[in-house]
Amino acid sequence: MASYETLAVIYFAAMGGAAAVVAIPWRRRCAALVLALTAAGVTAVMAIRLDPDVRAWLPHLYLIAGYWIPALLTETPTAPTAFERWLTGTEARLRPVLPGVPLPLRHLTELAYLSCYPLVPAAFALVWIAGSADDVNRFWTAVLAAGYSCYASLPWLVSRPPRLTGHTERPRGVGALNVSVLGRVSHQLNTFPSGHVAVSLAAAGATMAVSPGAGLGFGLVAAAVAVGAAAGRYHYVLDVLLGVVAAAVTLAVVFVVWP
Repeated sequence: MASYETLAVIYFAAMGGAAAVVAIPWRRRCAALVLALTAAGVTAVMAIRLDPDVRAWLPHLYLIAGYWIPALLTETPTAPTAFERWLTGTEARLRPVLPGVPLPLRHLTELAYLSCYPLVPAAFALVWIAGSADDVNRFWTAVLAAGYSCYASLPWLVSRPPRLTGHTERPRGVGALNVSVLGRVSHQLNTFPSGHVAVSLAAAGATMAVSPGAGLGFGLVAAAVAVGAAAGRYHYVLDVLLGVVAAAVTLAVVFVVWP
């Protein structure tokens, strides 16, 4: 079993354990428990039975499942939670000290934020084609660890994205497209830290081990994702900053501590 598969099994099993302690209706608790334990079991079986080249593409599904399972353990708030109020307080202190994003650049960062969805598959395709089995293992270990470190807090640190709190202007252009996409592919809860930022930066950083030039290109897009996450109010500024930290720590552990 590759390290990224072991990580996925542990994460899914942990989410199953979380279903026993979070305060949610029993139907959601049972659904989350069954889904999490099924995901852990299926991942373990596929790691044993499938060809390595097939297994290397499956973490796309592990990442998606890792994003959605914690949402089953969370009640969508209809009013600000204590954690959301705290985040709003950090926003009031951090946002004024950041430079503003000019409108033309904001459109570009909005486009970059939208591109975070194909960024991971594109980065992985390059690693799969040009790298070794070890490169693939390190890539997915870094990406899954970065994503899971953001998603796992959701059942306990519940908040809504700032764009849903009623304090933002109506989005236009690419921003409107982003909101439309998020309405269909996201659970409308705020991940803390930002999963978009952490996963994008982790994928870009892991790609540099195979192709520094391509990794730099992906890194520029990932940096724009981080700017767009804050500028478009998809995440709180603190979410974005800690998403950068989560990616940096993950990459350091995977590529330096455990080369």
